[in-house]
Amino acid sequence: MLDSPQVGKNLHDHLLAPVIGATTRDIPLPPAGTSVSQTHLFAKSTPEKTVPDTQPIFFAVPMYSPGMEPVDGPAFTLHSGIVSPKSRGEIRLTGPGLDDAVSIDLGALSEAEDLDSFLFSLKQCRDIMAQPALADGWGTREVYPGPDVQTDDELVDYIRNNAVTYHHQVGTCRMGSDDDAVVDPRLNLKGVASLSVIDASIMPTITTGNTNAPSILIGEKGAGFLLEELGLSADAGAEQVATA
Repeated sequence: MLDSPQVGKNLHDHLLAPVIGATTRDIPLPPAGTSVSQTHLFAKSTPEKTVPDTQPIFFAVPMYSPGMEPVDGPAFTLHSGIVSPKSRGEIRLTGPGLDDAVSIDLGALSEAEDLDSFLFSLKQCRDIMAQPALADGWGTREVYPGPDVQTDDELVDYIRNNAVTYHHQVGTCRMGSDDDAVVDPRLNLKGVASLSVIDASIMPTITTGNTNAPSILIGEKGAGFLLEELGLSADAGAEQVATA
């Protein structure tokens, strides 16, 4: 049995919190099969940051958090979001059986810096929604958080109660060359021969953008490592798969 205590640690994710506006005009939806999110930006929550740590995203539909009353009529969302979270959680087993539940604790917003970034992003989304192009041109009024939520403490409570996952969970089998890393730089599980981890769980730190393309790259690199260990080229490996 391998004792690898860092397995399941370092869990983190991108998070979103909605700013929802009702409009007096119908909102055109993208063609069928196209995402309702077509626009976003990256922004630094403070000028001294070297890279953006927030990613507000436009959705052409209202993205309600649990417990929110739906808007009567057309509405859209400016989702505030953080992309460089400092908070860390973990995944743990609750027992030895295959049917024993898994305990998942994201540890979301446990670091003050994450709340500071989130607060900046939420305020930026509110400012965008209040611009004349939306407020006058589209008859937009903010429904959530709403005019009764104004102080920083109230906004932080709103974030804590309405933050949702961006489905970018990473980090629980961290790659590295240090002793505590779960997998080595070639994605081999340390301490177990012929076993690799090839997915987003090997990311030491989440990417500031979506994790889809980086996960594809991890898969391609991992496949290349396995082929090298078997003494095969990528072309030979593909040919073997095709003829299997």
